[in-house]
Amino acid sequence: MGFAYNKSTIQLFQRQLRMREKALPVLMGKEAALRKAVKEFEQKRDEAFESQKRLMQNLEEHDALWMEMPALLQVEHIERGIINVAGIQLESIQDVHFRMLGMAHLPMQIWLQAGIEQLKVLVRSTIELDFLNEQCIQLQQARRKTTQKVNLYEKVQIPYYEESIRKIKRFLEDKENIATAAKKIAKARREQAR
Repeated sequence: MGFAYNKSTIQLFQRQLRMREKALPVLMGKEAALRKAVKEFEQKRDEAFESQKRLMQNLEEHDALWMEMPALLQVEHIERGIINVAGIQLESIQDVHFRMLGMAHLPMQIWLQAGIEQLKVLVRSTIELDFLNEQCIQLQQARRKTTQKVNLYEKVQIPYYEESIRKIKRFLEDKENIATAAKKIAKARREQAR
């Protein structure tokens, strides 16, 4: 990348350098927070997956009974919210509303009510697991972008501006030294010519 070898370029590069040096600690803090959040959300997701597996195993015992039943539940509405994790807006689940289907002809026995509650828990855990998977993906992408920006500032842009400022200063110093030397030579020649 070419640039002009003058004082205004030095000032521009110094401003750019200061801006990046101030932003770097903030970005590094954000990266650390995102790294921690990714671990926490992955752990939550893994725990939710294990919990869902246990729920599925509990319901498998009654598979034959559930196969005989008509569709009992329908997800009517999912209440969503937004949570802020290290400056990243993530969609979260607040509540799941169900609608009962085809229950008019079935007597509501206690075992059926208990089974329906288990189904609700299973469906809710499946929806929560989907949300957790999506949150993990979004956090990983945000962490990756932040890490890339940290690396860009730390390993590319800051060294580039520092080196460019050094080169321009050396060039200007050399130019000044040459001008001073030329003046001395000219002065010496004038004195010899007299």
